[in-house]
Parts: sequence; C-alpha cells; structure tokens
Amino acid sequence: MDASQVKQFQKSLEEKLRERKLETAYVDGSGGLQEGDILRVLLPMNDTNEKNVALLEVMVTRYTEDSDLLTLCSTILSEIGPGFEALKERIFDWNLNIPLGAFGIYRQEKQMYHKYTLPFPVDTTPEALAERAMDLIGLIYDALAVFYEDAMRIGGQPA
Repeated sequence: MDASQVKQFQKSLEEKLRERKLETAYVDGSGGLQEGDILRVLLPMNDTNEKNVALLEVMVTRYTEDSDLLTLCSTILSEIGPGFEALKERIFDWNLNIPLGAFGIYRQEKQMYHKYTLPFPVDTTPEALAERAMDLIGLIYDALAVFYEDAMRIGGQPA
C-alpha cells in the first residue's frame, strides 16, 4: 500500500471505530517505519472506571515487494507500579494462552503492551483491510479483556 491507500484505510477504519463510539486520534508517523501517521484508538476495558483503557495504535508497514504488515499494538499499562517483577513473570504464562499476538514490557518506560502483526498482500483494498482490522480489533479486545484486571492488579494499578 502506498501512503494514499494507507490514509484511505485509516479513514475507513476510523469511521467504523467511531460508529462504535470509540475515540480516535492521529500521531505523526514521520521518521518511523510505518506508511503515514499512526491511528490511535482508546479501548475501554470495563464499564466501571473510565480510566481503564487500552491505547491501541494501528500502523501499516512495508514488508516485502508483495506484502505489507498491519500492526496492532496496545498499551495496556502506561506505567507499571511496584508489581513489575511479578507482572513480568506472569506475562510468560499469559503468552502461552493468548490466541493472537503476545504481551510484552517496554522496559524503558515500564509499560505493558500487546502486539499483533498481520501480513497482507499489497493489492488489498483499503476497505477490505479496514474490515479485516475491525475483525482483529474485536478478537484482540476479547483476548485482552481476559487478562486486563489481573494485569492491573499485579501491575500495581487497581482496575
């Protein structure tokens, strides 16, 4: 996908996300490996506390001549508290059970994240990629919801 197709994909995906009442924003992607800007989405993880959100970032990156990558990276804990070591150990077990992607810790910022990358053919239409992304976001959300409260509890932030 070229930059204009990525922009079409992002606009289509953003419309679908806003239909579901999800907040979106863009972050400058210049200087990164991705094509264009980064689309950010706030995913509410429960109904009881509006602060309990995952920050999902959606990016498209050139991979090979015939395929590109769709990357969905969610910051689950923006700052891990005193449970850093316990959370680090628990992530090993969770990665064995999560159906899509993997959890990790960005050590420099003490943040917990989940990342999933999907290769797709470069001739995929922006609309088709937006539909696929919505399906993946739903699946990833369902998977994150299983681990979210434990991550908050262990990571030192009450859910």
